[in-house]
Amino acid sequence: MYILGINGGFRQGYQDVSACLIHNGKVIAAIEEERISRVKFSAGKLPYSAIVEVLKIGNITIQDIGTVAFHGSTWGQDFDKKIETYFKNFFGYSPPIKRYHHHDCHAAGSFFSSGFDEALLITLDNSGDGVSVQIAIGKKNKIEVIKRYDRPQSLGLFYSLITQYCGFTKDSEEYKLMGLAAFGDKTKFDFSWLLPYANGEFQLNTAYIEVPAPLAPSLHRDEMNFNQLFIDKIGKEKRIPGTTITQFYKDVAASAQFHLEATVLHLTQHYIQHTGIRNVCLSGGVSLNCLMNQKIMNASVVDNIFIQPAASDAGISMGAAWLAGLESKLNPVTPNNTFLGNEFSAESIQETLQICQVNFTKPVDIVESAAKDLAEGKVIAWFQGKMEFGPRALGNRSILANPCLPEMQKIVNQKIKFRESFRPFGASVLEQDINLFFQGKAKKAPYMTLVYQVAQNIIQKIPAVVHADETCRIQTVCESDNPLYFGLLSAFKKLTGYGVLLNTSFNLNHEPIVNTPREAIASFYSSGLDMLYLGNFRIEKLSPSA
Repeated sequence: MYILGINGGFRQGYQDVSACLIHNGKVIAAIEEERISRVKFSAGKLPYSAIVEVLKIGNITIQDIGTVAFHGSTWGQDFDKKIETYFKNFFGYSPPIKRYHHHDCHAAGSFFSSGFDEALLITLDNSGDGVSVQIAIGKKNKIEVIKRYDRPQSLGLFYSLITQYCGFTKDSEEYKLMGLAAFGDKTKFDFSWLLPYANGEFQLNTAYIEVPAPLAPSLHRDEMNFNQLFIDKIGKEKRIPGTTITQFYKDVAASAQFHLEATVLHLTQHYIQHTGIRNVCLSGGVSLNCLMNQKIMNASVVDNIFIQPAASDAGISMGAAWLAGLESKLNPVTPNNTFLGNEFSAESIQETLQICQVNFTKPVDIVESAAKDLAEGKVIAWFQGKMEFGPRALGNRSILANPCLPEMQKIVNQKIKFRESFRPFGASVLEQDINLFFQGKAKKAPYMTLVYQVAQNIIQKIPAVVHADETCRIQTVCESDNPLYFGLLSAFKKLTGYGVLLNTSFNLNHEPIVNTPREAIASFYSSGLDMLYLGNFRIEKLSPSA
C-alpha cells in the first residue's frame, strides 16, 4: 500500500512544506517543496511540486495512493473538503484523507527513524494544533502521549522572540542567534523572569509577549512577539536589522541560549526519572538547536539520543505517513539514511552541461581529483546521488573546503555563501576517526544535528571548522551510508593526514539547497567557488586573466 504524507497549509504560518511517499512502511522518497519551487520554506503552500516528484520517483500515479496523511487534527472537518478539492483540482483525483495531531507526527517521524525499541519522545516547536511541547513514550510501534503544553507555553516562541529582538527573522534565522551565542557572556542576563522552570514544568511569562487569540494563527514573522514591557525589562530597544551587532546583543543571545538549554535539560531529566526510559528522541523546529542537543547527549541520565534529520515541520510528512500506515497494520521501516530525494543520470547531467555551454572534463577518478583540489586549498561544490531530506547537506549537495586552512571560514562565508562573518561551519569526519578530533558521548552523528567539543590538541589543526566556543557541529560518515563521500574523506586523509572536511550546504545565502544540475551550475558561476563536481564531471572556471 502506498501512502502519501504531506505538510503545509493555506496560511503563511505553515512552512517547511514537504511530501513523503512510503510503501508498506518503507520510505520511498521525501522532498521539501522549496527545493523545487526555489522559494525558501514555501510558506502558505501545499507541496504540489514535491508531490509530483515523489510520485515520479516511486514510478506511480496519484490513483495508486491509498491514503493521504496530513497534520491538522484540530482544524475541523471542513478542512478535509479543502484538501480533497485541492487534489481534485491539481491532480484530477483525491485519495482518502487522514489527519493526525501535529506533535504526534513529529514524534512518529523521530521515533520510527531512530531504530530504538523504546524511547522518550520530546517534540518542541513554536506551536502546532495548539500545542508547543509534547512528551510521549514510544514502544515498538506505539506512541503514548503523557504531557502536552498548549500555546503560548512555547520554548520555540521564547527563542524566536529573542531572535527577533536581536535583529533576525523569526521562524527562519534562529540558527543565527545560536551561532552568535558563542561570542557572548551567558551570565549577563537571567531569563528566569521570562521562562521560569522547576519540578518538571516551565511557564512562559505572557506579560512580556504578544499572544494570538486561541484559534488565531501565529503572528506573522514580521510581527514582533515581544511587547514594550519586554523592552523596558531588558533595558534596550531591539537591534535594527543590518546594524552593528554590539556586545549587548551577543550577551542576550548567549544568555537566551543557555536558558533554553537549561530548561530542556531540566524537562528531559525529569521525564527520564518519571518514565525510566533513557533513550531520547527529539523533533520539532527547536530540536535543530544543536547546542541544546549537545547538552542532552552528554547528560548522565541519557543513554542514547536521536534527532530527526528533518526535525522542522518538513518531517511532519514522514511522521504522518507512518501513522497512517500503522492504522493499516503496516509497520514502519527505519530508513538507512536521509538520501531520499532526486538524483540525475550521467546522461542528463552531460546534456545540461552542453545546453549551458559549460566546458567540463571527466576525471578518471573524481574522488582522487576532488581530494587533490581540496588539499590544494580549492573550495569545491559536490553534487552527487540523491538529494538529502532535511536542512543539512550531508555529502550529496555540499560545498566542501580544507578545514586545516584558517582562512577558509572567512572565504566560504564572504565569497561563496555571502553571509555574516560570525557564522560557523560544520564538519564531516570519518566515523572511525571521531575520537581523534571531537569529544561527545555519542560515537556517531550521521545527520549533523549535534555539536561536539573539539579536542584541545586539534583546535589549531582544523581551525576553519572550530567555532568561538571551541565546538563544531559534525557529521560522521561511514562507508555503508555514503560510499562515494566516504571515499572522498578517505582520499583527503591520505593526502593531508586528516579525515575531516568543512561541509556546508550547496546554496547561496537566502536560497534553498540546489536541486538540479542547472541550479548547481547557476550557483557555481554566481559565487567564488573554484570547482564544481557534478556527477562524474569536473567544471573549473577560467582564471580572470584568461
